[in-house]
Amino acid sequence: MLFRGDFTRWVEEADRTILRLLRDRDRDGVPSEVVLRDGSRLLTFNISWGYDPNGATAQVATNMSPSIEGVAVEFFTTNAVVAINDPETGAPLLAVA
Repeated sequence: MLFRGDFTRWVEEADRTILRLLRDRDRDGVPSEVVLRDGSRLLTFNISWGYDPNGATAQVATNMSPSIEGVAVEFFTTNAVVAINDPETGAPLLAVA
């Protein structure tokens, strides 16, 4: 996995909105619920992301830095995301077509 330092330069357009939302200063460290196409719901506080050399979508690791006691580290790709919600209110933050 290749990690990119310059966020806006390297992010694929399809991934930009998802990654921006989860990395946003106002949400970093604040819980988000990532809903995947298979119905999985991932509680996410922070992310690290990168691309395989020929990858078209970002691979995302959650809750690693800093780790949060009792919260699982999860992995997903941005093309699997269908929604991101506020887990405390249930309010949708993003719906992906």
